[in-house]
Amino acid sequence: MAFRSEILVKLDKKGRVAFPAAFRDELPDGQRDGFVLYRSNTVAGLVNGNSRAGFDGMLARLRAEALGPKASLKAVLDDEAFDPAGMMSSQAREIRLDPDGRFVLPEEFIDMLDARAEGVVLLGRGEKFQLWNPARWQVRREADTARMAAFLRGLDGAA
Repeated sequence: MAFRSEILVKLDKKGRVAFPAAFRDELPDGQRDGFVLYRSNTVAGLVNGNSRAGFDGMLARLRAEALGPKASLKAVLDDEAFDPAGMMSSQAREIRLDPDGRFVLPEEFIDMLDARAEGVVLLGRGEKFQLWNPARWQVRREADTARMAAFLRGLDGAA
């Protein structure tokens, strides 16, 4: 599974977004009817997406990394324990695709992305995808392009 590409998509009057075939094809067999959307915990106004299996795998890795085996059990049993995977689960939304490959973008994400006027940029990021406000993505793309150029220049002396 590897989400690739950068695609601008518009919302229709009902708040539906076309999920491109190239992205649907990257969902695991048996899970092509939907996916999970969740807000970024580090970048304001960014929504991440993943297959259900990919999201569950990420939560398992997060819980193991952040809590370890004993603390993971404590997070399950102690209602006051901090569980980062549980926090992410509570903020995630299960999204269903209609037969035409469209989905309804939840109102909270429409507002977060300010998506009504210009739509959203669907951005493939390997094992996940992202939804960006087009103007915010343009700023981020320029910054990432500069970072990539600096990274590549740093490789010159690596040999």
